[in-house]
Amino acid sequence: MRVEAFRAFHIDLLIAQGVQGAQLGEISTVPRTYATFGPALSAFDGETILLCGGILQVHSQSGVLWALLSESAGAHMLALHKGTLRFLANHPLRRLEATVQQGFQMGPRWLKLLGFSPEGEMKAFGLNGETYLRFARIL
Repeated sequence: MRVEAFRAFHIDLLIAQGVQGAQLGEISTVPRTYATFGPALSAFDGETILLCGGILQVHSQSGVLWALLSESAGAHMLALHKGTLRFLANHPLRRLEATVQQGFQMGPRWLKLLGFSPEGEMKAFGLNGETYLRFARIL
């Protein structure tokens, strides 16, 4: 697995190569400028993009974790998980938030493994009124 700085065209690669089905509705709302608001990276297996993700910095001690994963990320989740833990350790914020669409079972599972705790439902948070779940990681 190769990790490099996130670049805007990585999202286009991810769309072309196939994003996880649970994120199809979200990928169009992710601005290509996310990397300008905090640290971000992309992970590859050869030429196949596995993940784009980073932290949107809210202020010096708070941020929002974001990640977009490819359909083929599942076979690489252990390496992606370890890489994400290293990324979070290199960017310690007092509060880090993340959201996952309700019903996407793998999202909350991964966030809990990353040290996040559930905070509650966010009704009508999605573009089409979907309910999302908010998680936070407090240092």
